Amino acid sequence: MFKKTTTAAKEKSSTAAPSSNRTASEHQTSAASNAEATRDAIAQLAFHKWQKRGCPPGEDQRDWFEAERELKSLQASSTRRG
Repeated sequence: MFKKTTTAAKEKSSTAAPSSNRTASEHQTSAASNAEATRDAIAQLAFHKWQKRGCPPGEDQRDWFEAERELKSLQASSTRRG
C-alpha cells in the first residue's frame, strides 16, 4: 500500500511546461501527475506515522486516512492564503 516517490516522477514534475502553453491533453496529464504526487505524499506520511507507532500490523488504513486528512487540510489552508 505504501510506496516511495521515484526520481523519474520528480523530474517529470520539474520539467513540465508553463500552464499557459499547454494543450487540453497536457492539462489532463498534469492533473494525473498531481494526483499521483498526492498519493505519493499520502503514502509517505502514512508510512512515517505507521513507523512512529511501532509498525502495528493491520492498521495501514488508519494511517492512510489520517495522512490523507492532514494533507488535504494543509492544502486547503495554503489555497486560502495564497
